[in-house]
Amino acid sequence: MDFFEVGDRTSLVCSDATVGETVRATLRELDFKFHTADNAEISIERIRYTAYDIIIVQDDFAGGNLKANSVLNYLSNLAMAQRRFSMVVLIGSNFKTLDALQAFAHSVQLVVNTTDLVNFTAILKKSWAEFDVLYRAYKSVTVAMRES
Repeated sequence: MDFFEVGDRTSLVCSDATVGETVRATLRELDFKFHTADNAEISIERIRYTAYDIIIVQDDFAGGNLKANSVLNYLSNLAMAQRRFSMVVLIGSNFKTLDALQAFAHSVQLVVNTTDLVNFTAILKKSWAEFDVLYRAYKSVTVAMRES
């Protein structure tokens, strides 16, 4: 497990071993530090106490299914002020990669089909840049308000 320092780009990976291997390689390449979780309880605990830049969740994480995914259910119930600080990525075999409507329907910023994981570095790099531009002003204003 990586230890995070101020200024690090951070992420949480909630997936099985096969998907996780590809995801972690991409995160290393894009200079993100990451934590991994073996089950939903650990994932939720980490989300409670760590502000992650990216949270990557596999649709059937921890043996569940998409509707019963505890991590996604927890994230969807967070206050929007907290959610806007993390880009949530959903990976599964039933998604069309980069489909904004599917992402919206599942309350995430990005969906990726498992067959497209060979291109995950390019997909995540592009999506992270878009997310960063979209929420940069919101984040800076929110941080400034907290500090005053």
